[in-house]
Amino acid sequence: MTFTSLGFADSLDVQGSETSVYLGFGSRLDRIVKDAELKLDFISSPALIEVLSHLKIYLNGELQHAVPVTELNKGQRDSVRLPLDSRYFSDYNQLRIELVGHLDQECWNPSDPAIWAEISQASEVVLNSRRVRLSNDLSILPAPFFDRRDFSKLTLPVVFGPDYEIDTVYAATLAASYFGSQAKWRGVNFPVLIDKAPEQHAVVMLTNTNRPAFLVDFPEVDEPTLQIITHPDNPYVKLLLIQGRDSEQLLTAVRGLALGSELLSGPVATISKAQQIQPRVPYDSPSWIRTDRPVKLGELVDDPMVLQVEGRKPSDISVSLRVPPDLFTWQSRGIPLDLRYRYSPPENDSDDSSLSMSINGQFVEAFSLTTKGINGEAKRVRVPLLDDGFLGGGDRIRIPAFQVGSLNRMSFRFAFAAVNSGACRTIPAGSPRAILEADSTIDFTGYPHYIEMPNLQVFATAGYPFTRMADLSDTAVVIPPSPSPILIESLLETVGYLSASVAYPGMGLTLLDSWDKKVLADKDILAIGVDPSMADSALEENQPALLLRKSQRSINRPQDLGNLRYFPWSEDGAWTTAEQVSLNANGAFGALIGMQSPFDDERSVVAMLGTRDQDLLDVTRSLNTPGRLPYIFGSVAMFRGDSVASYIVGKPYFVGHLPLQTLIWYHFSKHPFILAACALLLVVLLTIILWRLLAVVAARRLQVDDDE
Repeated sequence: MTFTSLGFADSLDVQGSETSVYLGFGSRLDRIVKDAELKLDFISSPALIEVLSHLKIYLNGELQHAVPVTELNKGQRDSVRLPLDSRYFSDYNQLRIELVGHLDQECWNPSDPAIWAEISQASEVVLNSRRVRLSNDLSILPAPFFDRRDFSKLTLPVVFGPDYEIDTVYAATLAASYFGSQAKWRGVNFPVLIDKAPEQHAVVMLTNTNRPAFLVDFPEVDEPTLQIITHPDNPYVKLLLIQGRDSEQLLTAVRGLALGSELLSGPVATISKAQQIQPRVPYDSPSWIRTDRPVKLGELVDDPMVLQVEGRKPSDISVSLRVPPDLFTWQSRGIPLDLRYRYSPPENDSDDSSLSMSINGQFVEAFSLTTKGINGEAKRVRVPLLDDGFLGGGDRIRIPAFQVGSLNRMSFRFAFAAVNSGACRTIPAGSPRAILEADSTIDFTGYPHYIEMPNLQVFATAGYPFTRMADLSDTAVVIPPSPSPILIESLLETVGYLSASVAYPGMGLTLLDSWDKKVLADKDILAIGVDPSMADSALEENQPALLLRKSQRSINRPQDLGNLRYFPWSEDGAWTTAEQVSLNANGAFGALIGMQSPFDDERSVVAMLGTRDQDLLDVTRSLNTPGRLPYIFGSVAMFRGDSVASYIVGKPYFVGHLPLQTLIWYHFSKHPFILAACALLLVVLLTIILWRLLAVVAARRLQVDDDE
């Protein structure tokens, strides 16, 4: 495992003596580590003194090695191979690399900028493990099919018999949704095998009338059944059999897996009932931050200990959160963060000890650490927002910011200055500690839900609008009749991706192989491999920006508006078609298209298209490729090999609701002259009304005077 695969996109910078960096990784349930090795590539500062300077390597708190800095390797790239004691491995492991640095000076500061080491992200942790024969016990689910200890992408084959039908595909889709909800940020891959035995842990869909050849003699069932068996040809591989007399029972078995896995034990379980009694409500996804009340930082981390650090320059405290994509933050002053923290107090208030805060790598604010820190201190911070749905100029873009709809990271960095006493003596500051209080709160309440569509960026980063309901109960997926194995694989991976975004299985999903108006009337539609122009004549009114029929391709393009990702979409002319192109080509080509639903003005259609099934699968896998996501936006995204081109074209529409006053101000804010004219007209009308009222009052008064 390279350090890159463990979450480090850049090299690890260690600054200052007695400063550490941390790496985490897991050990799978079905493997035991026999021996391990750390391949460490690093460069140390040429200012470090030999003998006294070194790197200390810890595994789960146990010192493993001390790597000296020598005259030969300092200032140069050095590589060392260090064995790791397998006795100290556990389910979850932490590798800590600490720099102890000294300078060749009579007087030196442990925090001197000359004390540093740079550890390459190409460094590796190599595990030599042996496979373990697991028992056939449902209580270990979702392992070994998905193992929480494994931080790599989930790859789980799904096996069908030769005569699969749409209901069997639907059951497999719900199963993929369940495993996707478990995988979360790891990414998902569901290879589809038809009548073929897998070579690794896999899920097998079985009915009494349709089963793969290698299980053709397996006993039939009369009830929805879940069973774990050992692979017929490999004792280390497990198969999860989802069984039923027919497809209807197959669906019940899948729902039992998704909703009642904590009740399962033993090799076999029959499911008598599995249904969702209380319906989900919008925006209640477990992975999205709550917007109905302030949220404590302790709710956003798995372990409160991650909010505590130690050392003069400790690693960052990071808190991740996902914001609902359609949160309307126009003219917001920022998100209030009540930050409470405690720390070892510095020697005096005038040193450089500080706490700095950043959002998504962009600096927000810094606070000085004072001698009052022992009793705690509270700060109220306004964290600005970057709203992907309402990008524009001036004060409508605020950076640094939360990115609405994507995964955000708040980072807090404590830095304690060493204390200098006299002209030539440094007193180390010891090992100071700091902690963010778990009851610090961030408050997203009070924001309505309203967004300009189509917007493929929020689909690519958060699965919106389908993930608005965590169980996908407002989502209908349309596929062609008699889908191919590759198209089914694309379906499973897309739905798995949606459920991974909300960390909840999509048991409310609807799957169709035709455009049924009655079913689609109140649904957001995800069309996979279906040309939307074939759906209904009503779609012709919402003319898609791109049509793809085998070798025929037609696209409507806007004017060249510069950097479209940051262009204010609501500007006049931004959506206007300026160019039309039609051609025939046979090469690889895939596309994502967003448009308004022909059946409901507040519903959306996202179509995933490809000239071939493999091209469609490449589009699907782009959703699990972080490097491609920033380039998917607007109403059309086209994929050719490794390149992505996106456009904003067509008629926009809005989803959600705003208070009437806000709705008027927001839409008229783009037309200040019309707003001024309306204001002037309103003043004239009020003047006329007041003049008439005063005239009536004056006439009555004159009439009373005449009568007297």
